[in-house]
Amino acid sequence: MSVDRGPRLSTLLRMAVTGSRADGLRIVLTALGSAAATVALLLAAAVVSIGPGDGPYRLNLLNESGLRGGVITAMLLVCVPVLAFVGQCSRIGAPARDRRLAAFRMAGGTPSDVRRVVALESFVASGVGSVIGGAAYVVLHVFFSGLGPARVGHGEFGEKIVHPPARVLPADVIPPLWLIVLCLAAVPVGALVGSRIALRRTAITPFGVLRRVAHRPPAVAPAILFAVGVLGLVLWSTLVSFLSGDGGVSGWGFLAMPVLVLLAGLGLIFGSASCAYLLGRFIGSRTRRPALLIAARRMVDAPFTASRVSSAVVLAVLIGAGAQGVRANFMTSVGGKAGDETERDGFFTDSFNAVNAMLVIAVVIAVAGLLVVAAEGVVTRRRTLAALTAVGVPRRTLAVATVLETVLPLVPTVLVATGTGLLAARGVFGTTAYVSGSPEGREVGVPVPWSDLAVLAGGTLLLATAVTAVSLVFLRRSTSITELRAAA
Repeated sequence: MSVDRGPRLSTLLRMAVTGSRADGLRIVLTALGSAAATVALLLAAAVVSIGPGDGPYRLNLLNESGLRGGVITAMLLVCVPVLAFVGQCSRIGAPARDRRLAAFRMAGGTPSDVRRVVALESFVASGVGSVIGGAAYVVLHVFFSGLGPARVGHGEFGEKIVHPPARVLPADVIPPLWLIVLCLAAVPVGALVGSRIALRRTAITPFGVLRRVAHRPPAVAPAILFAVGVLGLVLWSTLVSFLSGDGGVSGWGFLAMPVLVLLAGLGLIFGSASCAYLLGRFIGSRTRRPALLIAARRMVDAPFTASRVSSAVVLAVLIGAGAQGVRANFMTSVGGKAGDETERDGFFTDSFNAVNAMLVIAVVIAVAGLLVVAAEGVVTRRRTLAALTAVGVPRRTLAVATVLETVLPLVPTVLVATGTGLLAARGVFGTTAYVSGSPEGREVGVPVPWSDLAVLAGGTLLLATAVTAVSLVFLRRSTSITELRAAA
């Protein structure tokens, strides 16, 4: 008696990589996001592998062995919004894929077979992206491993300073083979595990794919996480003095600091669903504008969409605001001003400029995920939108409602994340700084970098609005009357 082992692996693989244009777009975007994350991981591995004979580099943080840990941490943090973008891409073309999976179940496929198809799709797309990322790092090694031209700068008193030739990136370093394999396998394996975990709350039946989602988001647990993280960071100096006795930071302090930042970030991410729910109820009971009413109702009905949208954006803004607070402290201590391009200490200036560049990349990638979520929401609700159009709701009203339901929950979370990052930086590094360049050695107050914070928060919200508006190109087709005769 033979045992039925289900479809062969080749059959499941063919089902995972075939489909409509939306499926192809999902695979392409997932591969591109995985490639970007792989390049960042390989660059972080290269920084880890820098030896005494490597370099020199233009970024002084890479030349100092004791400061490379910060560069590695920054590169790993850049991977967070990239991986969030990869996760959001998995929802592109979800309705058509759900119908195809339901048809597979009706044809005799088991729930385990369907889950293997979905997991294989994520694994294959991420694996292709990892190969592309590895090839991109090889290109960087070939073309950017040589020394760049010498640079001419100016010193504190205007004197001419010639900087020797240096490399822009640590692309001259080849990490160990085991570390390369680990970086190439990290994203595909993570995508495989993540897809299997995401499918645990999904029931795949011959009649459709049912997702078990709670409609009332939690409010108490995120508030507790956020309060513990923020209070710990704001009262950091007091806690260190109380627990260590001498005011120094011991080993537990270096472990507690990222834990507190993580708690504050998780509180913001999970609390964004409750924020969207309460904001929707508040607006819905007070406004008479049709666009606001539709957006508010959507925020009440699907509050977890706001949490899924804002997770990467909130983390990027939180880290960015903290970096601006740290920059203001260090620039004050060396006698410069935050945001001033003529600071006399070029080491700190170059370092923080590199941090700002990484933050810009992280924010852009995080906001790019909004386009995926907004477009997926328009396509998924096309029958509802078509019904609203059929009863006389103008497309302009639906367009405004689509933008508002994505951007409105972002406003309070971005503002709170900005304030949290600033308070964390001032709580850990203090509100005063010792001016090293002053002959009398005075201690001055650290100014709040209002302009930098305004650019960070305002720029993020403006970019989010612009990116969400791009998703409106799908609105005209989704509001067609013919969608009322199509399957959901």
